[in-house]
Amino acid sequence: MSSLLRHRRIQYLYIYVCLVVFIAASLYIQIESFTTPYSGILVEINSSLEWIIAKVQNDSIAANWDIAPGDRIVSVDGQPTPKIFTAANENMLVGATRLEVLSNTGSPRLFIVAPTLKDKLENGLAFLMELFLIGVGGYALRKKPESRLIRRFFLLNVLIASTIITLFSDEVVVSSYLFSYCAIWLPYVMLSFYLLFAFRSIYSKFRLLLTGYLAYAFACSAFTAFFLLRREVYEWMSHLLNIIFLFTLLLMAGITAFYSKRLDRIEQNQLLLLFVGIFTSLMPYVLLYALPELLWGSALIPAEYALIGLVPISGTLAYLLVQRQIVDMKFYITRLSVHSLYYSSMLVLFMLAAVWGSLLYATELFILFGLLTYGYRRILLRMQQRENRKKEWLEHQKLRMSLQLAEKRNIRDILKLSADLLHDLIEVQGLTLVYFDDDNLPLVYSTGIYLDTWAPGAATLPDNQDWNDRKEYAQVIELSHRPEEPQLGYLCLGPKTNQTLLSAEENRLVEKFRSEAIQMLLNARQTFRLRQKYEQLNKEQAAYHERRFRDLQTYSHLALEAREAEKIRISYFLHDDLLQNLIFLSRDLEELHDTGKYERERNATWLKCLYDTQRSIRSLSDQLYPHILDKGDLQEALHWLLRDMNRLNEIAVTLQYEAPAPEAFPSFVKANLFRAVRELIVNVFKHAEATEMHVRVWQAKDNLYCSVSDNGKGFAEAASRPQAARGPSFGLMSVCDQMEHLGGSADIDSVPGRGTTITLKLPLFKEKIAP
Repeated sequence: MSSLLRHRRIQYLYIYVCLVVFIAASLYIQIESFTTPYSGILVEINSSLEWIIAKVQNDSIAANWDIAPGDRIVSVDGQPTPKIFTAANENMLVGATRLEVLSNTGSPRLFIVAPTLKDKLENGLAFLMELFLIGVGGYALRKKPESRLIRRFFLLNVLIASTIITLFSDEVVVSSYLFSYCAIWLPYVMLSFYLLFAFRSIYSKFRLLLTGYLAYAFACSAFTAFFLLRREVYEWMSHLLNIIFLFTLLLMAGITAFYSKRLDRIEQNQLLLLFVGIFTSLMPYVLLYALPELLWGSALIPAEYALIGLVPISGTLAYLLVQRQIVDMKFYITRLSVHSLYYSSMLVLFMLAAVWGSLLYATELFILFGLLTYGYRRILLRMQQRENRKKEWLEHQKLRMSLQLAEKRNIRDILKLSADLLHDLIEVQGLTLVYFDDDNLPLVYSTGIYLDTWAPGAATLPDNQDWNDRKEYAQVIELSHRPEEPQLGYLCLGPKTNQTLLSAEENRLVEKFRSEAIQMLLNARQTFRLRQKYEQLNKEQAAYHERRFRDLQTYSHLALEAREAEKIRISYFLHDDLLQNLIFLSRDLEELHDTGKYERERNATWLKCLYDTQRSIRSLSDQLYPHILDKGDLQEALHWLLRDMNRLNEIAVTLQYEAPAPEAFPSFVKANLFRAVRELIVNVFKHAEATEMHVRVWQAKDNLYCSVSDNGKGFAEAASRPQAARGPSFGLMSVCDQMEHLGGSADIDSVPGRGTTITLKLPLFKEKIAP
């Protein structure tokens, strides 16, 4: 049974059923509250079998009528028998819109049941809180539906919204039973969310406890369904729900006190905020409603005001989910605010139109509604245009990356087809076919005994001029029509299987193959150059310059958002880590100053706190700007970076540094190259799932090159198209854009399942950087 409940489809179905039930129940309750509200009249049958007024509840619609206990009910909506709902041995008059009463003095009276202005305002407030709760929970569920914590957060919001709308409604029947179900399930959902959020690593230890809560919830739900069939509500059920709620709060306090020491400082701070937020929000309910109800039989304030604190609980949970980066609402808060403001204003206008009832006021409100809707549509249109420009820029970047990967794949397919064909025609143990692109970066394909010898980005990959000197090949042939033409690559033949020389026929086949391979590779290179020329011509057009300007604006906006997110992260790091340590030290030092009592164990705790603070400051300083760039050369900085990133020895890392010493490039080249390489290395550790990584730095002519290679999962051109503006793909595009702004380039070569090689190229002199 438990495994069935944990099935993802069953959980999704359960969530959707809850949402449908909530929407249907809330619509019914809202409609009934405005059309046939509960008047607050309790009735009974006298000795003559006539319905009479037994009691008029305070703060109700009938409290303002000229009606008293003992008055006889003549008819309700034209019928002699009223509609009755029994709760706690009291008969409530429900579903009435027109009530005829005969007073004790014998005078007839007619009353119309309609909601008061206060009732309308309370129902409107409940509706706004309901929109907020369902909006926040629904947004989180839409962003991460696979997260069990988010699904639990959504259910908690649905229960809180249902509780709020039933407490403030003027409908009795459905509200009573819906409130009972919410009160039954709210402790279980709140406790399970609390444990899953704060104690995720040891959540399995509480499985038996949650199973007990689940059994209680199902049992109470069954009893409530039985009472629903009998159309009765008993007071002892309310006492039981209050006891369970109080027990849940005490249980959460005990678990927090017992297990909080096992968490780190940041998790303890988040747990403290969660605990304080929940208990502060529920204190009015505990002190002014639940305890007085249990001890003295009557609450100090109504339930609707005592449980209004449930709404801040949802806000606290949403804030903590954002801080843990489980839900990303920061970048969408503008759109959410616009929607919330418009719909809230629309609801207020409708309520004012219903209350005032004047044709002149209604006309003015209609004009105001039209202006409000026009402004709302204009704001949405501008926001949509900004989103379209952002998507256009992203699509352009994705297309460029896809074309680059497609060109690499095309060259690799030509090499594979040619090498396999030649290997089948002549009896050699293996061969290697090498192609150099315009930046002299090699693409290698091998067969036979050399199949796994030359991997892309390998540390032992020869330079262009070294292939002629390779001793493991029987013959190395240059791929070029004439000596004065640039070399396309090399054809490296291994020894024959019978250890003899190539025959005349085999030499003729090799020469023919060489000519055909040169032609195919020339065609591929020409295609690549034509594409580059086409892009260059497009850049010269005025329309392209205008589009480029918008792209730069979009990129600046994305960079600004990323910078803001980094500022927020650093701010919370300073607040939750460094500031907490300083507060801890200052508090203990004040106590030492006041008492003069020295304790050796406390002194050790202070030293540990200081050491932790020092490490945190050093780590933050290195993230912002590694000072090793000023103290040493690029080689030392890269050694430090690789050592720092690979502290746990997760990946076999090698660094091949071939730049001349002393470094001939300026400091700004070193700083920008280091930042770009750090982004690439971080992506390898986070996303590549690699076991090996090789970093190579070399200098050729007036350019500085750096390649980062791994044997991870790689990606195809379709996979390189990111689904969002932030994330690892945005980091890779920002590296490419940074290289272009500095006059360089970024070459991407990736094969799914065989790894990725990214080569950065930077000019060594500032005058070469494009304006």
